[in-house]
Amino acid sequence: MEGKNFIPVINRREISKVFIENVILIEQDLRKVVIYTDTEDEQYSQYGKIDEVEAFLDDRFFRCHHSCLINMKKIVKMREQTIFFENGRKIVVGREKFHAAKQRFAGYLMQEASSKKLLAHSVGL
Repeated sequence: MEGKNFIPVINRREISKVFIENVILIEQDLRKVVIYTDTEDEQYSQYGKIDEVEAFLDDRFFRCHHSCLINMKKIVKMREQTIFFENGRKIVVGREKFHAAKQRFAGYLMQEASSKKLLAHSVGL
């Protein structure tokens, strides 16, 4: 996990360190990669490919479309091919990718619940 806690964003206006725990989703928009965060609904963009940014991410991110990566930790619910995020943002995905994302999200939730249960048990709660 060392070295994977932020995404460097370099463009003409600024150079930024975008922390991955704040990232909601990342989209490819023509030749630019746009990173949406939950920090005051900020977004960052730079020229490049989504594959280059994906190298900085960990397993909480899932490619729900060839041009979109989502952060499982920021999802509130998934319904009718729509993914809803904590900050109110939502995206619509195709049926097959939605099914795959839904399965991945269910697995992520179960893993999170089980790790919290283990933590509570080890602390004696």
